[in-house]
Amino acid sequence: MASCVFRALRRCAGTVGGLTSNSTRMSSHDFGPSTVGAWRPFSAGSGPRMGSGSGGDGAASSPVGDIKPDLVRRYLDAAQLSAHEANRAALRHAREGFARHAHDTGGAEAQIAALTERIRYMTAHLSAHHKDNASRRGLVAMLERRKKLLKYLRRRDGDSYGEVIYRLGLKDRSFVEDKYPKKSARK
Repeated sequence: MASCVFRALRRCAGTVGGLTSNSTRMSSHDFGPSTVGAWRPFSAGSGPRMGSGSGGDGAASSPVGDIKPDLVRRYLDAAQLSAHEANRAALRHAREGFARHAHDTGGAEAQIAALTERIRYMTAHLSAHHKDNASRRGLVAMLERRKKLLKYLRRRDGDSYGEVIYRLGLKDRSFVEDKYPKKSARK
């Protein structure tokens, strides 16, 4: 695009800011304040920009026009997010809600909250794609990891465990014994 503009400028004016018509090397420095009426790339003091409102006669202003805040707000709304982006936003929100400090993403509470969000997303995915056995295997792995983290949290801090399962809407399965208990070794 820039090379087309440079060629057009070279054709229209024999000398533009010290640049001769047979010169092939052009840079943005060639289009300084001495170039009157020629194209210049935007810089700090290059004049009116898009949406500034001081466009002069109107023809020199941007063809896009002023920025409309309500359209920008609708474009950036959460309803416009893809499923992947919405999932990432939900994960970020869950981690922030259970973080102990500003940069906590590895605490047991934050991990459990993130795993719960991922499990909810994967459950919804599997309800639509019931033959996706690879994702089903990943879901089982996430369930096991969350179960281990909950067991660790229950051992370490019972109050925090109760708060986490209450806030996430999980059931307390700590009293349920294993379905297949390990056989004790005979002496």
